[in-house]
Amino acid sequence: MDDIEGLIEALRALCAHLEKLKSIEGPELLLPGRIDQYQRLLDDAYAAYSRVETAVDELGQELEYEHTRLDNAAKKYGE
Repeated sequence: MDDIEGLIEALRALCAHLEKLKSIEGPELLLPGRIDQYQRLLDDAYAAYSRVETAVDELGQELEYEHTRLDNAAKKYGE
């Protein structure tokens, strides 16, 4: 992965959004504008999660590629 800093930033953002979501209490949502704030926070959390998930999937694909490549080399040169 070339953008490890981007992954770390997205993971930190996700954790921060989760902490904010955890702090929301039901009655707070009755205050003016709170539903909109909650929805924006939820959207931002899912966007950050999506970036993390994509980066982890890419890392998994790289790992599988290297595993296959090196297994093939081990079979070729280990004979």
